[in-house]
Amino acid sequence: MTYKTIDDYIIQKLKDPEEAKEYLAAALDDYSDDPDSNALALALRNLILAKGSITTFAKEAKINRQHLYKIFDGQSKPQIDTLNHIIRALGFKMSFTIQRMKEAS
Repeated sequence: MTYKTIDDYIIQKLKDPEEAKEYLAAALDDYSDDPDSNALALALRNLILAKGSITTFAKEAKINRQHLYKIFDGQSKPQIDTLNHIIRALGFKMSFTIQRMKEAS
């Protein structure tokens, strides 16, 4: 299969639930190390597009479409309840692991 852009390739790969799970886990892990909400927003956008359109997702998830676009455009940072709602609507749930702290020298 030929793809026009790398985004097309990523979105196609994210149609596989296991790929999507690993992608989301990596995005959340990266976000916990470096809270760059733009990178997380891009990952969420790609996951939503793998499910279909943003408009359809917003309707089915009962999330304001304009709010999603503001998150994707970096005009708004997602709050934890919004993030959880998006993740659940994508078919996932958040979980946490113990962070191993580096020993002081």
